[in-house]
Amino acid sequence: MEINFCPQCGHPVQTLHRHGALRPVCPDCAYVHFSNPRVAVALFVPDGGRALLVKRGVAPEKGGWALAAGFVDLGEAPERAARREMREETGLEVEIERLLELTYNESDRVILILYQARVTGGELMAGDDVDEARWFTRDELPPLAFESTRRTLRAWLDSEG
Repeated sequence: MEINFCPQCGHPVQTLHRHGALRPVCPDCAYVHFSNPRVAVALFVPDGGRALLVKRGVAPEKGGWALAAGFVDLGEAPERAARREMREETGLEVEIERLLELTYNESDRVILILYQARVTGGELMAGDDVDEARWFTRDELPPLAFESTRRTLRAWLDSEG
């Protein structure tokens, strides 16, 4: 994120070398701005020979199928964000079973925390920013969005024999 004014005192910032890199710095109050990565969560929900996917209703990858996912809000634990995103996108309540993967995408500066979960309640329906939510068998997988979804489903297919 580019900033032109100090968020603490409103003074115009300068680009100076601080903490090993060029960063926006306020010459008045010495505030240093750090552009940190965003944190996202995704959920892989297998159910026997099926996996839950959502059809994206918004960019990026609109129309592609992906794992239910979204960004962690400030002050929100990643596990809570994952359960919230699942509820918002699919109507389902889940219990997180384990951490599957933690990755960093340098091009969009996103840390992705991928969990495996199981359904504990709710009713499957498309919500929030998805057009559809469906269970797919290994033989009927749709066109997939995002490398993280493709990688997760490849591992699932490989583990299923």
